Amino acid sequence: MNRNFKISCLAPLILLIVFLLSVKTAYSQETPCVSKLKKAQELFDNGLIEEIPSMLDSCLKIGFNKEQTIQAYRLLIQVYLFDYNQEKAENAMLALLSKYPEYELQTNDPVEFTNLYRQFQTIPLYSFSVNTGLNFTNVSVLEHYSTNNLHNLNSEYKPGGIKTGIRLSFEKYINTHSWITLGLGYTYAGYEVEEQMNFDQELLSFTEKMQQIVVPHYYNYSFGKFKKFTPYAIVGGQFNYLLKSKGEIARRSLVETNISDLSGVEKDITDSRIRASYSVLAGVGIRYKVNTGYIRANFIYTKGLTNYIKDDTRYSDKENLFYYNFIDDKIKLNNFAFTIGYSYIFYKTVKNTVVPNNN
Repeated sequence: MNRNFKISCLAPLILLIVFLLSVKTAYSQETPCVSKLKKAQELFDNGLIEEIPSMLDSCLKIGFNKEQTIQAYRLLIQVYLFDYNQEKAENAMLALLSKYPEYELQTNDPVEFTNLYRQFQTIPLYSFSVNTGLNFTNVSVLEHYSTNNLHNLNSEYKPGGIKTGIRLSFEKYINTHSWITLGLGYTYAGYEVEEQMNFDQELLSFTEKMQQIVVPHYYNYSFGKFKKFTPYAIVGGQFNYLLKSKGEIARRSLVETNISDLSGVEKDITDSRIRASYSVLAGVGIRYKVNTGYIRANFIYTKGLTNYIKDDTRYSDKENLFYYNFIDDKIKLNNFAFTIGYSYIFYKTVKNTVVPNNN
């Protein structure tokens, strides 16, 4: 019985190993197109070029992987250049760069191939990005309100912890050094305010957590390329729309007393907030080139321009007012954000009107 149990347990493992070995064998076997590519290279090395285009044509449509396709196009371009067929050489180069816009010259590329390559320019048109990151809120006080004497007010705003967000972006390239960005994102943010009361014997704390839809739009300008890294500056604005906001309040003694600390439950305070607002933003970023896209990191500061608290609801929360002696200040919301993301770029390949001089 134990032997049968062991066999039944080992059988799936054996089948998996056999399957993986068969897959490896299948992939290691040379396909007809790979054989044609090798044969075409041998013919070219021997100066026999007439049959090469017809040998590779069908396999270029389907049959090659990325590396083999690039090798086939490089071979075709050299064949046409060797045969003084400039038009077909240009068409093959255009096809290569349109399919693989990230292609870069190899050290073993012939001079004729290099000169033809430099007659073309691969231009980024637009890109789509997915970004996520961390943020914390910084509050600017426009006007203080309190049940205590404002002349002796002792209050402090804090970020309320690091929060998260996600964003989708569309980027339109103006040229190789500048582009504009339009985004749509969801941000979870918050802040905390503490106020010492009753001759600094009690501490009142209020915490707010908010969910927002944000629409950033900004201009980017790069400072040049350093190998695969490109630093850039960011300046623009952002529309903000508050989806939901919750607040929680507490009051505790800072000295020994028989009075118990007070703590409220988290409650919805969205109706006492101004939902729509606008901010200006500025920041810096850096991107790293990978295949047909970029891995990017941005650090952006967003400064609110308008008041966040509704004036006509400031005294409407009777519990906060009379039980905790708390009143909302008139404030603006600012935000520091660090994001990372990936951008996929769409290119257009064109022939230069003026051939660059690389001598």
